[in-house]
Amino acid sequence: MATPSEVIAGLDDAARTIRTERQALSQAKARVGAAEANLAAIPTVFAAVIDAVNQYGSTDPFEAHAKALLAKLSVEYETLKTAAGAAKSALAEITEF
Repeated sequence: MATPSEVIAGLDDAARTIRTERQALSQAKARVGAAEANLAAIPTVFAAVIDAVNQYGSTDPFEAHAKALLAKLSVEYETLKTAAGAAKSALAEITEF
């Protein structure tokens, strides 16, 4: 059986670990929020390029390639945006006591 001093030391160590990991998760929450904002800005920041590619045809090799790349990036973008939202929701419970 643990002595009172060992119990106190163990509880202090546990509290320290919890505090450290809460801080790490709070930092992750802030970074996920920043990533989510950066992703949300993509359609606006790159609107001119996206509009240009959307106006391309499919007979010119460069234009067809650009359209294919935009389509792939769009799928990746939506997946990442969804993941960022899920991560933000998962980290939303991080609160300070």
